[in-house]
Amino acid sequence: MRRLLVTIIGLFVLAVAGLRPIPATPGHTICAMPASPLSEARLLAVELENGCLEEGGVEAGVEQDSWPPGWDTAAIAGGDVPPSRVVSDPYPTLHSVVVDPDRNRVFFSDPNRHALWSYDRLAASTRREAVEPLTSIRGPATGMMFIAAVTIDAAAEEIYTVDNDIGDRMMVFPYDANGNARPKRVLEVPHQAWGLSISQERSEVAVSVEAPREIVIYRKGAEGNEPPLRTIRGPRTGLGDPHGLFLDGLNNEIIVANHGNHGGRQPAPGDARVSEPEPIVGGRFDEPSITVYAADGNGDIPPTRKIAGPKTGLNWPMAIDVDLSRNEIAVANDGDSSIRIFRRTDRGDVAPIRVIKGARTGIDGPMGVAFDRKNNELWVANYGDHTALVFSSTAAGNVAPKRVLRNAPAGSPTVGFVNPGAVAYDSKRDEILVPN
Repeated sequence: MRRLLVTIIGLFVLAVAGLRPIPATPGHTICAMPASPLSEARLLAVELENGCLEEGGVEAGVEQDSWPPGWDTAAIAGGDVPPSRVVSDPYPTLHSVVVDPDRNRVFFSDPNRHALWSYDRLAASTRREAVEPLTSIRGPATGMMFIAAVTIDAAAEEIYTVDNDIGDRMMVFPYDANGNARPKRVLEVPHQAWGLSISQERSEVAVSVEAPREIVIYRKGAEGNEPPLRTIRGPRTGLGDPHGLFLDGLNNEIIVANHGNHGGRQPAPGDARVSEPEPIVGGRFDEPSITVYAADGNGDIPPTRKIAGPKTGLNWPMAIDVDLSRNEIAVANDGDSSIRIFRRTDRGDVAPIRVIKGARTGIDGPMGVAFDRKNNELWVANYGDHTALVFSSTAAGNVAPKRVLRNAPAGSPTVGFVNPGAVAYDSKRDEILVPN
């Protein structure tokens, strides 16, 4: 019973963690819990007033003595009880990044606050202060949960993002969206979608999906339950827990970063009907890799090229981006806090042509990376720190960034939560254990 009680309390703590206050942005609605204790009914009313809830979430003009309704008469212990303490990060955590150099805008996804943020491209922290965002898309109407990748269709002035954990949706917002905004389009995507890339040349959107180890390609503009145009999936593909990807319409290729993890079930070939359940073949760990496929590829196809091996230094490769003018691939290498640059045409066990790494760089648990080809810059989104960093596109070694964009005061700790699914208590060490 003690273990059950501790687990319930822990889950409640994590659930409340997403409601802690964050710094207010002038002119923006921030949908967060006020610092002073409020009843649940009053809190919901406040969020409704601030535009953080759909109309009807709390009946207008109806004062409720308990929330949920009837709780005060339930024959169990409990009620509107605040937690004794909360472990949470009150600030946004920058995950993926994309740049629109023509409009001097940079966009970030934030799974911690379930938000999309945009900043002026030249904004920078001069000392230890945080930079105010231009826009913040956040709230129940957005439908965003554990959002992962972000990309843009600059021509249409649209922002794309996918939910990685339980959302199973791709959402599209206009550039001028702000606050608790509804997406203009929603597309149902497979469970555990992570990476996202748009090809203007092919008018297509590619999505990487972790557990089934697949790449799904949709027409640009797809919505609802529209099926993908093609699916790359199966044992011959070499896909292993794919994350970042780039749909290269110029060279007609799809470039994918793989962690190398394989679940115990064998996914069906991408051009075959998925059986239920899929056969159990046993899980395994392959080495991290970058695999390349034909852009019009479909089904259980082998990669045309593969970068993997000890010389590569790949270790939890997350987002990737490709500079087509230089023919270079940038990889956010989360495992050793580095950015690794390869030639686009590399194959086999090859060393990167450049590596940005070291104490002076400020790189800490990078999840996102993006080239700004117009301004010859490279952006890095730090998940282990409340910063985004800007380097020269040709930077190498232990070099300081050109600019630092902070979204929290310098030194603000990050709790390290990614998407915690459980909690446990170690009574021997008096510690709370949180698997991510």
